[in-house]
This record gives sequence, structure tokens and C-alpha cells, in this order.
Amino acid sequence: MKSLILNFANQYKYHFLVWGLFFAYEIILVGMLTEKLAAPEIYIFHYIFYVFLFYFHANVVLEYILNSPSKAFRFSLLFFVLLELAVFICLKYGCEVIFYKYVVHILLEEDYKVDKQLIIGFTWRPLYFLCYSTGYYFLVHSQRQSQLVAEMQQQELNRIIQEKEIKNELILTQNAFLKAQINPDFLINVLNYLHHETLQTSPKAAESILSLSDIMKYALSTEAASGNVLLENEIRLIETFLLLHQARQVHQAELKLTYNQACLPIRFVPLILMTLTENILKHGQLNDPNKPAEIKINYENSVLRIETSNYESSSSQIPGHGIGLRNIKERLSLAYGESASFNYHLDSKRYFNTSIVIQI
Repeated sequence: MKSLILNFANQYKYHFLVWGLFFAYEIILVGMLTEKLAAPEIYIFHYIFYVFLFYFHANVVLEYILNSPSKAFRFSLLFFVLLELAVFICLKYGCEVIFYKYVVHILLEEDYKVDKQLIIGFTWRPLYFLCYSTGYYFLVHSQRQSQLVAEMQQQELNRIIQEKEIKNELILTQNAFLKAQINPDFLINVLNYLHHETLQTSPKAAESILSLSDIMKYALSTEAASGNVLLENEIRLIETFLLLHQARQVHQAELKLTYNQACLPIRFVPLILMTLTENILKHGQLNDPNKPAEIKINYENSVLRIETSNYESSSSQIPGHGIGLRNIKERLSLAYGESASFNYHLDSKRYFNTSIVIQI
């Protein structure tokens, strides 16, 4: 209870300060003009009513009527103010009669007198506080609007900053990509030279060199750097990459790549298929014909599905896929937003499955 009182006092400390100064000003001014002061009980009684009227008018009458969606309700403001004023006068008069009869008369031996001065006071004092209350309402309302505008401007600024950060990250990535291209023409020319020199003496090695050259040409091409390529080119890259991988192995890797013709003209984020394929070759157990790995690509009803499945070797765990999978998820999110989903899991049979679903 004590903490609630302290919180209330702290929250409205400026209200208490202003009211205290206002009361002191009025009491001192009236005392100087009339050369007499009333009992504290009378001041407290009267000011309680006017403070209540002040906040009721601002926080109830004006707040609900002026913010009402009904125009007719807003246009009836004058009627409600007059009604509020009439109810206040009746309520205060009735309470004053009781207060003077049972408190003031007993303690101070003063009687309640209805005279011209009292009637005038009942008229202008409520109007006086209603004017202050109306000014208070519009001041608070203006501050709220200013705060709302400031918050909206801050949100817009945060959005602009976020967009700039994303653009900066993309620029840094592109710069890193460009820096990695150290004399790409030189490297490709060297590979072509090696292919020509080994073609007669070692045809198998020459084919591997040619496959490697094709992979590098694609990875360093303008199309791959654009962030949007034909899925057909990505599939051709994977087929070339698998041929190169098979040339290095003694036993054939059990990996099936299947796709339908409808997916070939679809444009897609480059090198994601390569990351999935590398994960399979790195972490999968591919020497068992009964447990082949699979890459399935299908486009139907405006939905592109890319699914992979491979039996995990006993030494491999999901964390080993971490960086590559996070990279795929982030790139898909940047390119497609909520239209794309990427999920992966290791099932009870130790098959590691991934699934990309994109609404195109």
C-alpha cells in the first residue's frame, strides 16, 4: 500500500505542486482583498469539488466526446458541458448544505447563507475551472500527438537505418566477393592450358580440369553475382560438380539428382544448391546402394520445392552443417521474405533431411 501511494505521488508530483501553488495564490489574494481568511476545512471542502470537476471535464467529458467516431456525438459537446455544469452545481449545493449544517455550524458556529454572492460564485467558479480544464486537456492532447509523431519518426528512422545496414552488408559481401576474384581470367586460362596439355596423356584428368574450369567460370560470372539465376544453370553446375567429385573417388557415390522440366526456367538464388550438395558429400554416408542420397527439385502450382535426404555417417552431427544452413536460411529470407521456408532435421533412421518451399 505504501509503495502504491509513493508511486502515485511520484507520478503526479507536478500536479500536486501546481495545485499547491494555485491554492496558495488564491487564498493569499482573497485574504489580502477581504482582510480575513476562512477556516482550513472550508478551503479543503470547496477545492476538492473544483479539482474533481477539473479532471472529470478533461479526462472524461472532453476525452470521450472529442475522440468519439460519431460526428453527432462530438457536435453535442455544448449540451454535455451544460449538463455537466448543472449536475455539478446541484451536487455541490447539496453537499454544502450538509457540510455547513453538520460540520461548520457545529465547529465554527457559522450558518449557511444563500445570498447574491453565493449564487454568483456557483455560476462563475465552475466555468473558471472548466476553462482551465479545457486548456489542460488540449495541452496534454498536443503532447500526446507530438510524442506519437516522434515515435513514428523514430520508427521510420530505424527502418531507414536497418535498410542502410542491409545494403551495407550486401556491399561488403559484394566487395569481399570481388576481392576473392584474384585474376579470374588468369586462373581460367591456366586451367584451359592444363586441360590442353593433359588431354593426350591423361584424358580423365583433362576432363576433371575442364569440369573445374566450367565451375569457376560460372561462380565468377556476372549472372551468379547478380543474385538471380536460372535454376537450369544451377542444376547444370551441380551435375558438373558431381562429375568432378566422382572422378576423385574410387567407388561411385550413391547420390541421385532428379528434377522436372517445369523448374528449369525458374529464377533462383545462386549457389544454394551447391551448398546443399557439398553438405551431402561432406557429412553423408554415400557408399551404400541401399541408402542413396537424393536431391529432388520440383516446380508445380507456383510452388518450388527443393528436398534433400542423405544417410548421416556415424561421426557426423547436425552442428556440422551449421554455417552453411544458416547462410541458406538468411539468403532465402532476404530474397523471398515470408514466401520462402527452409527446414531441416535428423530423423530417427539417421537420415538428414532438408526442405526448401518457395511460393513463386
